[in-house]
Amino acid sequence: MLVTIIGGAGAMGGWFAKFFKQNGADVRIVDRSAKTPEIASSLGVDFMHVDILSQHCPSDITEDITDTDVLIISVPIDITCNVIEAVGKRMKDGTLLMDLTSVKREPVRKMLECTKDDVEILSIHPMFGPTAKSIRNQTVIFIEISGRWGKLCDKIENIFERKGARIVFMSADEHDRTMAVIQGLSHFVLLSYGITLQNLNFNVEHAREMSPLYEIFTDFVGRILHQDPELYANIQMNLDMKEIHEKFIAAAKMLSSSVLNKDEEKFKSVFLNARKHFGNTEKALKESDEIIEIKLNKR
Repeated sequence: MLVTIIGGAGAMGGWFAKFFKQNGADVRIVDRSAKTPEIASSLGVDFMHVDILSQHCPSDITEDITDTDVLIISVPIDITCNVIEAVGKRMKDGTLLMDLTSVKREPVRKMLECTKDDVEILSIHPMFGPTAKSIRNQTVIFIEISGRWGKLCDKIENIFERKGARIVFMSADEHDRTMAVIQGLSHFVLLSYGITLQNLNFNVEHAREMSPLYEIFTDFVGRILHQDPELYANIQMNLDMKEIHEKFIAAAKMLSSSVLNKDEEKFKSVFLNARKHFGNTEKALKESDEIIEIKLNKR
């Protein structure tokens, strides 16, 4: 099985190039990065150094790229649909077109629009980043497209399951609604916290060892800030975030108002209502205690 990854010199593309090579596939990466030959050499895979979206990209190059069993698109969200459009109509019957994007509605629509009925389609979202050591126990969301699941989709699913991934099936709409909270809101909260620390000119490092809980939370803020801002901007701007942002800002204003007005009853009421909605807070307390204990033991 030949797996070709457009964007294979990027972090996630490179992760999956290594993953599929380790699992018996022939792998080729396609990328516009000047580092493509070097990265391909380090991974031990073939490569094509080309910008598939360039107006100077010859059609025979695109034909070469789509001459593969599985074509995976691992590029920034804002150009994913453009890349799908560039390759989709050239995909051969019986092959598989996949994407790894964090947003699903538009890429799935574009893959259906740009490919023939006999081309398999699979849209997946790995719920981990390129620093993951393995896929074992990691969640991978599969968007199954009706009528486009075939033997190659089965093969991909079997590889993931064999390596211990936790596969969750969703529709594209359900995925994007869920990710708007799981990713969009979480990132927004953490980024807001980091920006507030900056605006306060707060000494982050000085305070790290005062509280293990603060240290852990700050690590997650730093984890976001350490990564590519383009990725996080694309997630915020390609999911339906308007209502979520409004509700978060309204909640912050309501809490602030209760504090500034010294309205303890209002504060407690809001607090207890949130607890009731949350569910099993006792489990959350116990599991977070375990994380804190691990952090303390590393000091």
